[in-house]
Amino acid sequence: MTLDPLYPAEYSTDYSPDATQDLADGDWQEQIAQLLRRPENLRSVHQPVVDLRSGACVGYEALVRVAEWPARSPQPWFRAASRTGLAAQLEAAALAASLRGRATMPGERFLVVNLGSSCLSHPAIGAVFNDQDDVNGIVVSPTDPEGVTRPGPEREALDALRARGVLVAVSVSDAGRPELATLLSIRPDLVTLDVSMIRDVHADPLRQRLVRLVVDMAGEFDATALAQGVESLDDARFLQFAGVSMAQGWLFGRARPGFLPPPDEVAAWLVAAWEESTTLTRLGRLAVPVPRVGEVGSSPWQVELDGEGRLRGVHTADGVVDGRDLLRLRASQPIRVAARRILGAPPGRRAHGLVAVVDDASRFVGLAEESAVLREAIDGAEPN
Repeated sequence: MTLDPLYPAEYSTDYSPDATQDLADGDWQEQIAQLLRRPENLRSVHQPVVDLRSGACVGYEALVRVAEWPARSPQPWFRAASRTGLAAQLEAAALAASLRGRATMPGERFLVVNLGSSCLSHPAIGAVFNDQDDVNGIVVSPTDPEGVTRPGPEREALDALRARGVLVAVSVSDAGRPELATLLSIRPDLVTLDVSMIRDVHADPLRQRLVRLVVDMAGEFDATALAQGVESLDDARFLQFAGVSMAQGWLFGRARPGFLPPPDEVAAWLVAAWEESTTLTRLGRLAVPVPRVGEVGSSPWQVELDGEGRLRGVHTADGVVDGRDLLRLRASQPIRVAARRILGAPPGRRAHGLVAVVDDASRFVGLAEESAVLREAIDGAEPN
């Protein structure tokens, strides 16, 4: 199938070797100064981010391109800017270019922008954010997240942006101790799994374990996992089973001008694969519907719900169990992930042998017996 139509060569991600040759720093300084005087030559392209369950486009990553010699790739420019003292000014110009077209982006979608950690506290960066009427839906991805794990002006600037509604993404490439420590320190809203972890992950058991580790850890602080560099249906299928919520990559479209959706055929395939996944491997399959207090039903339990459908308590033959005392797990979680959460829960949360199964908005779906979940995790097998 054709997944990616042609797009203008000027936005290509393939660069010839002579296009990125280094100039002397003095020449680079002049080139960057000229670019800053003509910021229209910094252009933003956008790669779609899709929901791996519905196939819908939920956001985009903004990537900057330089539309004149000596390079279309932005990397040589940023490396030279850091050597010549112009890093913050170039970062601010790139950020402004990334946000320039946000007004035309379809509603209810987020936009990921990449930003050097060392420049977060610079007044030029603050000025760009202050020019935005509404920062909700902007996701900042620090290019050096370790730089904001320590107290200092950069971390203070990041915290101030979060207080205004900006979300934060942190990338993971090898799930080593330093990266996991960074996740715990920042507790981002979005955990992005780098292409080095994702490409051909369906055929690599070791990297599969790393992906599951990161997904589990992200779930502990309510972050969402986003896989980058997805190029094959086999990898997308594994990511669904592993509990990754979102993905981007050439399978769904390259970075192009405008805000284009993923191909219809890929979206349809994702829906079909997710339905199969739900039927075979998801916790929701083990959830038993439970009537409310006073309603007639065959279940040995009855539940009290609040006005938003969230669990308040469970009436059992032995009395009333406070809903806060039950472990709550999402119906969309893989059964094996749910089993690991059960085994790692404090004894007090397991005293009643029940799990409250909820949807992604924390609304009550049903109850599941811990023993049934653990038994299924041991006996069941993930589809290949």
